[in-house]
Amino acid sequence: MFKSVDNMFRAQLLAPVFLLSVVTACAPPGTENPDIQVADLQGATPWTDLELEDGADDFHFVIVSDRTGGARPGVFAGAMPKVNLLSPAFVVSVGDLIEGYTENQAQLNREWDEMASFVSELEAPFFYVPGNHDMNNAVMAEEWQRRFGPSYYHFLYKDVLFVVVNTELFGMVGQPDTPVPGPWKQADQMVFIKSVLAQHPDPRWTIVLVHQPLWSYPSVNEDWLEVEALLGERDYTVFAGHFHQYSRVTRNDRNFITLATTGGGSGLRGTAFGEFDHVAWVTMREDGPRIANVLLDGIHDEDVSNPELLSSLTEVANAIEMEALRSTDDLFNEASQKVTITNPTESTLTIAPSVARQTNFNIQGLMPLSVPAGESVELFWRLSTDEPVPYHSLTAASVEWIVTGTIGERPVQFPVLTPVLPLSKYAIGTIDGAEIDGNLSEWGPLTYNAARQGDVVSPEVEPNDVSFQFDVREGPEHLYIGINVIDDDVSAHADLIPRAQDAIGFFIDPRDPAERDANMGTGEAVLGGDMAAQISSIVSTGAHAKDKLLSFFDDTNANTQISFASTDTGYAAELAVPLSYIASKAPNGDDWQEARISVSVYDLDSDAHAADVLYWQPFRYGGAPLAGSQVFVRPN
Repeated sequence: MFKSVDNMFRAQLLAPVFLLSVVTACAPPGTENPDIQVADLQGATPWTDLELEDGADDFHFVIVSDRTGGARPGVFAGAMPKVNLLSPAFVVSVGDLIEGYTENQAQLNREWDEMASFVSELEAPFFYVPGNHDMNNAVMAEEWQRRFGPSYYHFLYKDVLFVVVNTELFGMVGQPDTPVPGPWKQADQMVFIKSVLAQHPDPRWTIVLVHQPLWSYPSVNEDWLEVEALLGERDYTVFAGHFHQYSRVTRNDRNFITLATTGGGSGLRGTAFGEFDHVAWVTMREDGPRIANVLLDGIHDEDVSNPELLSSLTEVANAIEMEALRSTDDLFNEASQKVTITNPTESTLTIAPSVARQTNFNIQGLMPLSVPAGESVELFWRLSTDEPVPYHSLTAASVEWIVTGTIGERPVQFPVLTPVLPLSKYAIGTIDGAEIDGNLSEWGPLTYNAARQGDVVSPEVEPNDVSFQFDVREGPEHLYIGINVIDDDVSAHADLIPRAQDAIGFFIDPRDPAERDANMGTGEAVLGGDMAAQISSIVSTGAHAKDKLLSFFDDTNANTQISFASTDTGYAAELAVPLSYIASKAPNGDDWQEARISVSVYDLDSDAHAADVLYWQPFRYGGAPLAGSQVFVRPN
């Protein structure tokens, strides 16, 4: 049942009442309870005025954002004492507090107990809001109910209505048409929202707390549109998380704010990109909430980033166009890299490039330059090796560009990281067939070697920690991928999800070059259907006893098989994908000739909080993808 505000915040209210009594008691005779007592000076005064900003109904609260989805240890825990310094009346969340995505009760207990230890450091009450990492299946939903009771609820404070909404009931991430199973039904939540808003038709403000910013999807959920209609003409603000990137948009003449992160996975490219760790410090005033985004290194107002600015920054970043270095040769020795920089802004841009990551080839000819508004400049670099080497042995280098200029009236300076890698198309070998048992004895030497991190924005991985070799072969009815992983600390658990152990990622994309070479983020790829249009899976080493490939994006590949086997130096895996299944993804069916094939290894050491991911070449959905990479050609 709903508890009264007096009971919920008694500790916060007692002290202000006492201080107000002192001030009133000390007020000089004949005054009307002034807030500040000053001497009766004649003439000039050393203050501007005595109209105070803190009204009797003003209060402060803090919102913490996503902690997980690639949690960075220590960030959320370190934010708790900083929140205490702000002395809010209470703290609320927007979900994704644990990694979740498991039905293992012991794992859930560990993760929720860890979260409870963080929250216990707060001096103010904390209000939980469910996210997709907190509630993704019936077991997790029931655990939420056991620990926290309802997954949607409301409370009032100083005539401000707070409504907590469980967006997983509108539709789960990855399954937008399917509410999370468990104790609650979406229909009941809609009845609840309608009832609460009807019971409180005219609060001075309404704060809506959700996890998924449902208004940001290409197709807005009908139930969410009904929620917006129910909110009607009242004054309200909506806060969300989930995307790990700050954005403020206006809908229905109201602010809909998606917060960045409080320790969750982030590119951390800075405020202009909306990628930073923060808490939202909200002051409730008579005229509504005033929002300050408190970063670990500073304070910014609510317009720290917006879609228009982000769009302009992205346009500038994309204006650095590197011509793809494609060859049909087997060996690389030297090449000229053409770079075209177009300035789409109305002011001159200053751009200073430097080699951020040097690998096994040289880059020469970088120099700073200025690009006038609306103009283009061409650069040519020299790439070379000391002697000819196979293309497939090259590892991506990177160049960082520091871009300085003005967008609109806002001065900006930000980095752009681009991968540099001469490319060839790689031949798919042949094999009579392979028994899918993880034994690679029939494969012979494997061609492709990932001994160093191939993705320029992912953390470097020590070769003595994890490395792998792989090869791609075609048989009469299947495409085979064999992979040998050298790992000094193998983690394999049949009852845990891939991110909780070692795993292998596969992407097989036989679509036309325009589609398979397109660069986009993971969120865009999932929501836009790009993931579902190919064969993409992350398979845990603990799945070695299963014959069916585990896939997050497509469950029609029942005939695809994978098997793992232990080796003296780590483990090996074999993948068999029916050629007919690949043909079903290709525009020309059985006549497909090329495919973009990506292989990566997830390495979770026993003393680590999160897995490192080792890529052969830049991750196609990462922060610095490389168009045209990882293209394999079928045998004639």
